[in-house]
This record gives sequence, C-alpha cells and structure tokens, in this order.
Amino acid sequence: MKNNIKYKLLVVALLFVFSGVVGIKNVLAVGKKFAVSPMNQRVVLIPGETYHGAITVAVPSDTVEEFNYLVSLAPYSLADNETSDSNLGGSDFETVTNNNQIVSWMTIDNPEGTIQPNEQKTVSFTINVPYDAPGGGQYAALLVRENDSTEPEDDQMAIKEVMQMAHIIYAEVAGETREEGEILENSIPSFLLTNKLQASSIVKNNGNIHTDAEYRLQVWPMFGDEELFTNVEDPEKIMVLPGTSKYHNQEYDLPAIGIFRIKQEVKIFGEISTVEKTIIVCPLWLLFIVVFAIVSIIIWLVVKAKNRKNSR
Repeated sequence: MKNNIKYKLLVVALLFVFSGVVGIKNVLAVGKKFAVSPMNQRVVLIPGETYHGAITVAVPSDTVEEFNYLVSLAPYSLADNETSDSNLGGSDFETVTNNNQIVSWMTIDNPEGTIQPNEQKTVSFTINVPYDAPGGGQYAALLVRENDSTEPEDDQMAIKEVMQMAHIIYAEVAGETREEGEILENSIPSFLLTNKLQASSIVKNNGNIHTDAEYRLQVWPMFGDEELFTNVEDPEKIMVLPGTSKYHNQEYDLPAIGIFRIKQEVKIFGEISTVEKTIIVCPLWLLFIVVFAIVSIIIWLVVKAKNRKNSR
C-alpha cells in the first residue's frame, strides 16, 4: 500500500515538472531575493549600427546568502487590452511577431554570475542592428531569475517556484514610421451611487511605433470655477504598443454627495477626444430616502383626492 502511495506521488511530481507547474513566474517588480533596474528602457536604433546597453541586478542587504543569476532573452508583446485596466495584463514573452525581431539581433555579454548580499552587478547586452531592419517599434525582454542548480536529496522530491523578473526594451528603429491612432471610447457616467468616479476610455494604436496615450481629468463643483482636481499639467501616460488597444480608467474620489462637472481628455498621437458631463453623486441610503419621500407624497395626494371626492 505504501509503495503504491509513493508511486502515485512520484507520478504527480513528474507531471508537475513536465507540465511546467515547476515553472517561472514573470514579475515586473522587485523580487524577494533581488531587484532589477531600470524596469524598462527606451532606445533608438540605427540600421547597420551597434547599440550597447546594460541593466543592474542588485541583492538586498538582508539576504544572507549569495545570489546566482541567469539572464535570458525573450520576445515581448502585449495582447489587446480592451476590458482590463491592468498595465501588466496581456504581457507575452513567447509569441514571435514582426515587432520583436530584435531578439535575434541581441546578445548578453555576461548572462550568468554571482552577487553577494548588499552588492550589485551590471549585466551588459549588445544589439547588432541589421542594415535592412524595418523602421518602427521593436520589443524584447531580458528575463532575470535565480540560477539554482541545487539538487534535491535522493529520498526527496522538490517542487520549487522560481521568481523571474522582466526588463522590457522599447526600441525605435530609425526609418519609415507610422503614427496612427484612434480613440474608440471616451465615457463619463452621469449618476453614481458611490463617490468613486471612473472615467473610462479605449484607445488603439494603428501605427508601427509605440506611444504614450495621455489622459487628463478635471473636476469642478456644479456651481463654481475652482477645480477640485486636475492633472492637466501632469497627465497620466500609458504605453500602447503597435496594433494593440488599451482600456483605462481615470479614478477620483468625489465628495460623498453632490453635483459636479467632469471633463476628460484622451490623446493618442494626433487624435484627441474630449468629453464633458454633469454627474450626480447620490449614495444608496439617500436614494432610498428620496424615493420613499416621493412615494409618500404621491400616496398622500391620492388619499387626499379620494377624500375630497367622497366628501362631495
């Protein structure tokens, strides 16, 4: 019986290994054992020339052991994101497209190494741009993870999750570029039961180069010109890759009750969409009171009318 249980456990563990459950979690953030900086970089490439770049891998001081790192290259792309406001949602480090040919142009100078606690190391990379490289955007990721070669004990089966961080390269290859975009949606609600304003929009990049979509929001009281909120001078900016759409919410906590004027401006390349709307914030409890009062008045008027009719 015990042999059967051990056999089943072994089979399950092997299935995990070969199915990728003992896999790699891609994280665009600081890990527990190490950090990568910068998180991303934008570069301009010239066909026929060579570009040299670098990232830094650091180990925090509270780590008690040395860190062995391994850096690899991967294509980078983003799926259409028309329904999710997550900046990381849709990240793809596997699919090969015309916009991540750059991976085949790149080499990592020191892809493996060891870093002591409270130290950092520079990982250099080289991009040899072909003479016939197409103009426009090219995207790649440098994937950094722990290079753990520890073998489990003979009588143990280890299942381990590996933290992997991605440094994204947004490259613009000099040449023919198209800056074309459209705004598919720009919407502000007219009525809210809570004070959480969400002004939504969807933009699409129809060009062949990445760009930052810009989002501006202004809030005024119904009567008055003094702004409650504005980010006109410092708008939100979100990267949109070629051929992809991006859904986004601008959020602001309004006062709990009131009537306000809202203006949202969305811009991608040369396209601008502006929406202005008056919005009512009425919490649910107040709505019940208002409805109850209206119903009560109607009932009182009906009863009063009947009493008048009966008294004649």
